[in-house]
Amino acid sequence: MSSFIKDLQTEIMSPNCDIVNILRKAHFIASTLNLTDFDKWIMSELNGYPTPNDCPEYRILHCDLYAFNQFNGWMPTVFRNTELENLISITKMNNSISQIISMSEQEGDKLMSEILGELLLLLNECFNTSNTRFALFVSKTSIMDIIEKVKTTVLDWTIKLESEGILGENTTFSEQEKQVAATIPQTINNYYGNTNIVSSPTENMQIVSGNNNEVSFSYEFAKNAVEEIEDSISAKDISDTDKEYALSIINNIKNQIDNKNNPSTIKNSFNLLKEFLIGIGSSFAASAIWTYFHF
Repeated sequence: MSSFIKDLQTEIMSPNCDIVNILRKAHFIASTLNLTDFDKWIMSELNGYPTPNDCPEYRILHCDLYAFNQFNGWMPTVFRNTELENLISITKMNNSISQIISMSEQEGDKLMSEILGELLLLLNECFNTSNTRFALFVSKTSIMDIIEKVKTTVLDWTIKLESEGILGENTTFSEQEKQVAATIPQTINNYYGNTNIVSSPTENMQIVSGNNNEVSFSYEFAKNAVEEIEDSISAKDISDTDKEYALSIINNIKNQIDNKNNPSTIKNSFNLLKEFLIGIGSSFAASAIWTYFHF
């Protein structure tokens, strides 16, 4: 009799394996065995993660910020602010595995996502430039590594199932196999390792495959953003007048968030705060940029 688990292992170890098909088969196994937590991870890989904050650690990548020079083309930037560099360079990819594969098949050693909109204007202000194009570049190797991590996770999971006597002969799982499966850990870090989200000011950033970096509005993200900026202001040595004015804007934003005001109204308030923070100094501009990555 054929074993569904062993057949899947053989398919995963094939040099030309189809990771999307592998995940679909893993979905069938997980749903049949009622392994809902592991199946949730599988479906997130197939369909994409709901938000960047839901991404496991292997989807957190380091990007490089480049500026376009009319004579030399795309050139790496030199940050004057370490905080700003960290905020820009760390990104989370919540794209579906199919999109990840498509990215990995593009020509060249790096992928580019050009920055547009408010963030572009803010970068021009921070670098004291005007009408300069900026883009994030990421190594294609980093993209391909996501695919390999997914393969390894599914393989290790099937090895664990096999070690517990769960084989799925003729694509069928017995009641005894289902009972044993219920005792097996389902969290991904039991197979891949630590996949907890890194706790940092960049935890909701994402890179978008395309020509812009836009993230949908979230009241929760807005609340986290304004609290982060408030903490930063309280820790800085600025004049009492500047601090009082900034905190008055922040308190207004907090009230708007609590009252679930229209997102455009809240964004306008963040715009006002952004302009004021930039006027104070570049260290505050980093916090403002973080805000825009959340929205």
